[in-house]
Amino acid sequence: MNNFFHGDCLFVMNHDIEPNSIDLIYLDPPFFTGKVQKGTAKWQPGAMEVSYEDSKKFWGDTEKVNTMRLKAPEWLKHIANCRPDFSSYLYYMMERLQACHKVLKDTGSIYLHCDEKASHYLKMIMDEIFGYNNYANEIVWHYDYGARSKRAFGSKHDTILVYHKLGNWIFNSGNVLVPFQSKMTEWRYTKGGQKGKEMPKGKIMSDVWNDIKINAMSNEHVGYPTQKPLALLERIIKASSNEGDMILDPFCGCGTAIIAAQIHGRQWGGIDISKDAYNVSKNRYHQLSFESQFGQPEPQYIERTLPDVEAIEKPNDFEKWVNGYFKATKPMPDRGIDGITQDGIPIQTKTFLVTSKWLRNLLADAILHKQVKQPCKHAILVSQKGFDDTARQQQFEIQTKEGIRVDLLTPAMMLSNGGLS
Repeated sequence: MNNFFHGDCLFVMNHDIEPNSIDLIYLDPPFFTGKVQKGTAKWQPGAMEVSYEDSKKFWGDTEKVNTMRLKAPEWLKHIANCRPDFSSYLYYMMERLQACHKVLKDTGSIYLHCDEKASHYLKMIMDEIFGYNNYANEIVWHYDYGARSKRAFGSKHDTILVYHKLGNWIFNSGNVLVPFQSKMTEWRYTKGGQKGKEMPKGKIMSDVWNDIKINAMSNEHVGYPTQKPLALLERIIKASSNEGDMILDPFCGCGTAIIAAQIHGRQWGGIDISKDAYNVSKNRYHQLSFESQFGQPEPQYIERTLPDVEAIEKPNDFEKWVNGYFKATKPMPDRGIDGITQDGIPIQTKTFLVTSKWLRNLLADAILHKQVKQPCKHAILVSQKGFDDTARQQQFEIQTKEGIRVDLLTPAMMLSNGGLS
């Protein structure tokens, strides 16, 4: 896989990622702080604003709030009556955690990174989706970093909720041992009657992690405001996955989780809706020089946002995007057909406003093409700029008189509905 998607993770998980295909999910979604978080990126000039503000437009959507009132659990509806902004955030998270559940393998685990303001509510959502019996841990990551309040005890920890999808999950306890602190253990194995036995390498981690620090001066720090230490993600990945497994980070940020996955021989997928996050992560991988350092080709960067798709200038690039969206292959020679889906449906792509004649051209090319499933009863025409009234009329006539379905699609139509087909 090794793909980085620029778009909403709800769409990507529903459209681009197969159900039951992911071994481990780590997600560090925006915390409900109500603030814009700023940081200076080492990889690009200027400052960036990410996290809360980038996703706020989803939480304030009136249609989403109305849908939430119909589909949300009763306790969440109650919160909506007094704290609509917070309930919208929780519903936003619920939709995406449901998508996580769908793509996770039965043997997989999910690590949800959150802060103290929302962790208890998110645990209730996780209990709803993954099941109370599949709860595994509440990891407390303690870091003594930053300023302290003079009005309360300093808040110096994050919470990581760990759930499994079903039983028989992966957990490699031997990969995450910590050294013994006491000399007594060493004495027992060298002088206390057990001489000759192999001394244990350490003890299994507890659910309080206080040995991984935030260091703004380290070489790995890129100035990203929500960046997490590489050691934190390495521990999670080594504990809950094996080499070759598929790791997914739906809120990828600057890419620390997928860098850790790559370093430890895992496949990965990363998603982020923030253009800044997308660019920082992309440039960060270029800095790592995948091919020379890891012996693997660079990852694929896939656009799943409407402005970026509408900005594609070259017809060949738009054709590649459409084929990637449908998981279609380009026939060679193409003979007028730009792609063929796995079900044998022909595709044509246009970067201009489509009129009726192009529908007839599509059908003529499809009927004569040897790689198109015959008789041709379904075709797809995708236009970057849309369709005029003559094209719509021709679509209706072809359907009613010839029984051939022609889907007239635009990028806006393709990227709507949360990726559900």
